[in-house]
Amino acid sequence: MPTLSIDEVYPKSSENPVIVSFQNGYPTDEFTTKNCTLFEDKSTNLKSLTVDVCNLLYAGNEEKEDLGKTLILARNKTTGKVRIIEAGNIEVRPVLRDNLDSQLDTSRLELSRKFGSKKQKKIMEQREKLKVNTETVVEQIHNVTINLAEDQVDLSSYTKADSEDFYIPPINRDAKEVSEIYDLYKILTKEQYEAIHSEIENIDITTDMAEIVKNIVSNRCLNKEQKVLALYASSLFKLNSTMIKDVIKKSFCACPHSATLNNVILSNFTTLTNSKRNRSLQMKDKSFCHAVVFLLLINDYKINAEELGKFANLAIRTLTTKIRVIGALIVTSGNKKIVQLKLPLSTSTFVRRKSSKF
Repeated sequence: MPTLSIDEVYPKSSENPVIVSFQNGYPTDEFTTKNCTLFEDKSTNLKSLTVDVCNLLYAGNEEKEDLGKTLILARNKTTGKVRIIEAGNIEVRPVLRDNLDSQLDTSRLELSRKFGSKKQKKIMEQREKLKVNTETVVEQIHNVTINLAEDQVDLSSYTKADSEDFYIPPINRDAKEVSEIYDLYKILTKEQYEAIHSEIENIDITTDMAEIVKNIVSNRCLNKEQKVLALYASSLFKLNSTMIKDVIKKSFCACPHSATLNNVILSNFTTLTNSKRNRSLQMKDKSFCHAVVFLLLINDYKINAEELGKFANLAIRTLTTKIRVIGALIVTSGNKKIVQLKLPLSTSTFVRRKSSKF
């Protein structure tokens, strides 16, 4: 290989060569020489190039080369001498006109008005009426939304629908004693207990109580919190047994004895869909699990499983699945099956619903 000697280096100037590349393609053998227009920005000394290829305008700006230089090595085959010429890089991309369609539509409209048939004129007039001024629409939307207020909605309960925590009251899985598993004051606040108790203090709430709740509380002396939880459980059982056509009515009341408890139940165990109250299958399961937890807290953490299954119209197998979610077990005591909440908890992992049955 012959030794090459460099005689001259030509730095970049106003007439230096430019290497042009296309953004989404490259020239083929069929590409012919094209005339182009080169512009120079005097403030930055960078060039801009435009070229017309196949009736499509391409344009691009010279790239800045801060980290290196682009050099062309030119060799004279006869003398063997070479020259190094500094070059620029420009990537060109097609330039699309935004108003091309509107101009085309206008020309078609004018042609149809003058030379088109009655049918064609009617079609073009209908298209003209359907056109929308985007600036006017944006202004109208702005005027509508400017007076809207932002409501902060708590969606935390919806994000936990795939875990067992969605179906039960706040639970302490690290509890050392059974009494620490469910905290009464995480189910309702002290203020809510006081408000509900004041509303039912002089009322006999057992007259229309759910049968299983009435059987439990009839032989017990309840304190203030237990009395509220008993009414809470009874109202949830009644909500479960109420037909959906009655639940969606605006006049529906989940707890007629206490307005405070009624608001708590409707807020936590029903949803709003298109401004209409609704009760999904998940909400039915949630209200059932909450009611069973309340009965366990009232009745020394035990309930007769056969009576509960008969009341809720559930087979023991289905009842066992629901009971596991709240951390309880069905144990056998003599000839009776008992739902019992005890330590260690029966499970802490959620079994995903495989069908409409929980």
